[in-house]
Amino acid sequence: MSSTNDSFIFGAELLGRGHPTSEDRYVGTTMLLLALSAVLLGIYNLYIMKKMDIFHNAFGWFWASRTVGEVGCNLVHVLYSGPVTVLQPVNIPPAMGVWAFEVGYFFACHACVMHQAVSVNRMMAVCFPIKYRHIFTLKFCIIVIAVLWIEVFFVLLAYVVIPCNMVGYSPTLYEYVFVKCNGSVGRGHSVVGTVVNRLCFAVCLATVFCDLMTFSKILKSRLERNQCATFNRDVRFFCQTSVQNITTLIITHINNALALILFNPEVRDRIFQIERTSPTDAKARRPSLISSKIAHLPAATNTMLPKSTSLPPIPTTRY
Repeated sequence: MSSTNDSFIFGAELLGRGHPTSEDRYVGTTMLLLALSAVLLGIYNLYIMKKMDIFHNAFGWFWASRTVGEVGCNLVHVLYSGPVTVLQPVNIPPAMGVWAFEVGYFFACHACVMHQAVSVNRMMAVCFPIKYRHIFTLKFCIIVIAVLWIEVFFVLLAYVVIPCNMVGYSPTLYEYVFVKCNGSVGRGHSVVGTVVNRLCFAVCLATVFCDLMTFSKILKSRLERNQCATFNRDVRFFCQTSVQNITTLIITHINNALALILFNPEVRDRIFQIERTSPTDAKARRPSLISSKIAHLPAATNTMLPKSTSLPPIPTTRY
């Protein structure tokens, strides 16, 4: 037992192999590029949500909070996980690998629980549209977002506070691994990590249940043709939310960022600088066209009319 403790090196799981292989370079570069794409798309999502009024609501606030979590998680891959996987250094302080997990998983867990909040928000908007506007007020949304950030903070704190439960990033295994606190530890997993993973599975299962309820309501409304004014927008927002249920890891965060663009024509119009003309605006412009044509008529046209005769109303519907 003592010989095992004497040869034990804390944080050995988090060290590189010293000489990166072609596989290390490929995995690290792929991770770096995907994470960088997710960060840039996420930042653009936040910019779009700030500028466009269509996202200044409960859905937009929840989606923005989740996007912050996704950006923070992938930023850790850009700054740490990707580079150490490519370089495979052997002199990494173990604390760096542990804190890479703590920071990255903190943001990732928040993105996960906020995804559940977005799913519940969409379910309420589609299934209970009358109650929805009274429940999801600005104050309520701020409280929900703040509570979820605080909750995730204490969950990640448990990895460090509870003895021998730390996890860190391993550049040789390309994943987060359990970090043994001493050589006598027989288990190869973090108890806290196991509990958190079970809770995450329960949250994901609840998300799928909410999405199924929303989808069934959408089908029912389609068949009955009983749709409220914002029905199409709610369906688009639901499709954005459902994308995460069929993807994993960094790909999920890229898909979430792209979903905001793909499912909302208003966002695409802004990107490609396309201006849509509403029927109201078109009608408002038509009289001006007619007036300009009348103004260019010869003066004799008006002089030939009797003084008591007025021009008949000119129809505007054909212009």
